[in-house]
Amino acid sequence: MPREIELIPAREENLEALTEICVRAFHTDVDCGAPEVGGPPGYDSVEHQRRMLERAHEYLTIVADGKIVGGFLVFRSADDAFYVCQIFLDPSCHRQGMGTRAMERMLARYPEATAWRTDTPAWNTRTRPFYEKLGFRVYKEEDGLLHFERPTA
Repeated sequence: MPREIELIPAREENLEALTEICVRAFHTDVDCGAPEVGGPPGYDSVEHQRRMLERAHEYLTIVADGKIVGGFLVFRSADDAFYVCQIFLDPSCHRQGMGTRAMERMLARYPEATAWRTDTPAWNTRTRPFYEKLGFRVYKEEDGLLHFERPTA
């Protein structure tokens, strides 16, 4: 049975655990088309996670059974469009619907959003179907990235 999840704002004391999970999660991208083991800029740095905690509109942790299992960043633009990025989930939680439930909760968390945007590397065979299942559509491919948008109206 799928585990219940919560979204909780990240705190300074969570950053080391979040970084460790982020590294494990992004390293699995090599199984989904990544040319080598790695991740987005700063994915493996506690200091980067700290900067994102300060700069993002919200840095949310995904919690299952009282344990942090992932996280993501939410940024807000002046026109109330939101951008979600650096989405990561511990590999032990993959393919259990937790990422989908976390995204659905996050989307519902901001009813004022005029649109949602994100991007992902074009080579990633896991993330495109994930975003499309959630109603995101590719609106542009540029510099090896697929740019997605999900209108709210």
